[in-house]
Amino acid sequence: MSMLPRVTEQTRELIAREFDSRGPDICTAEVVAHLKRHNPELLDMATRCAADVGDSRKVMSGFAMFFRLLVPGLPTSGDLSPLPAVSEETRARLVREIDTQGTEAFTMEAISEFERSNPELLQMAHNFATRSHQYLLAMQGFALIYKALVLQSTDQRSRLH
Repeated sequence: MSMLPRVTEQTRELIAREFDSRGPDICTAEVVAHLKRHNPELLDMATRCAADVGDSRKVMSGFAMFFRLLVPGLPTSGDLSPLPAVSEETRARLVREIDTQGTEAFTMEAISEFERSNPELLQMAHNFATRSHQYLLAMQGFALIYKALVLQSTDQRSRLH
């Protein structure tokens, strides 16, 4: 099971209203600025996925909402509570897993874990991806980001024990 916060339907609705009322560009800019300072590997992964899907601005907005769902209840201005900072080692581990399993198997496994551990977060990703012209690439991006955060949080927790 994931060490990441479990997103509730109420949280999903709250963050969607936040993006609607404040605007996706403002919310996305805050998340990107935070990730630039605290989680550059994750930001790079999201940026590359957004470029692969196309319409990078819109896709980055989806990734920003995804990240915000994992840190609910925070003030809408200022810094976001840090997510686990994805290391170069974790990113390299993901690349090895994808190379070993293949993209499709890796994605299916990550989405299965996603579904078991955080169904509301998966629902947000699915809803967003259905509005994309590249559903599969968008879902692969969300699965990759989710798996990176899960692996990193698990690694950090095991080091603490």
